[in-house]
Amino acid sequence: MRFFFILPCYLISTLSADVGRFIDDSIDFPVPTFQTLTKSSALISPSIPHAGADRSNLSVVPQSVLLTRETLESKLGESISHRFQASGRIVAYLTREWETIKVSSNYFLKISDCSPDEVCPSTFIRFAIWDNGSLVGEFSEPVRISHYVDVFYSSKPLHRGMRLSSADLESKPVDILKKFAGSVPASSNIKSYQLTTNLKPNTPLKWNFLSKVTLVRKGQVIDVFASGNGIYVTMKGMALEDGVEGGFVMVRNLSSDKEFQAKVLNENSVKVHL
Repeated sequence: MRFFFILPCYLISTLSADVGRFIDDSIDFPVPTFQTLTKSSALISPSIPHAGADRSNLSVVPQSVLLTRETLESKLGESISHRFQASGRIVAYLTREWETIKVSSNYFLKISDCSPDEVCPSTFIRFAIWDNGSLVGEFSEPVRISHYVDVFYSSKPLHRGMRLSSADLESKPVDILKKFAGSVPASSNIKSYQLTTNLKPNTPLKWNFLSKVTLVRKGQVIDVFASGNGIYVTMKGMALEDGVEGGFVMVRNLSSDKEFQAKVLNENSVKVHL
């Protein structure tokens, strides 16, 4: 028969050397487990680090900024682009000296008037600067503007009468307010256009170099699609004049000899609304 003694904790710590002989080696005691708890950084409020702490990884949000000439020009460019919903990138240049203003990082700029009220190379802009709901000042400045847009360039020699494809062209950003005015933006659909002049390689493509392709010729027999009021019919007709995509031509019904105006859809068909 074996005997076990239950001893107070203070005796166990004091008599640990002698208690070992009373413990049966066959008894398994549970091993305590420890759980490490972590706290999400999203729940930790910012605190001031103690002296000597590593500050290299701390990001400090500036409480104030200097509204320099370069910063103001950048803001004006963004505001002008937003005001006129301009594609591409607007760059503004102040044409006279600007005195730096100290504002908070919450400032904003609001344009009240542009003269002329459009995107053009030179304009006179009236704007206000607000900071945390307070008016800092109202200003009037003459500004030069550049409007950079990707436009089409010829990638090889192109000849008059050619219908253009993407293989014939490449795109480059240019200031369309200067000598590149009238250039064709690279986002344009030009599949229904043809060249009216010869172009050398690396020449910007301009709208006055293009004309609509004639899809329907005078005297051509075409398909006529008519719809309206729940009715949809097709018939044959004869074009009485040349027509381009999206344009309107006079057509004669081959069955009734009636003449009507129809919209050109493609090389072989037109559409009319009943």
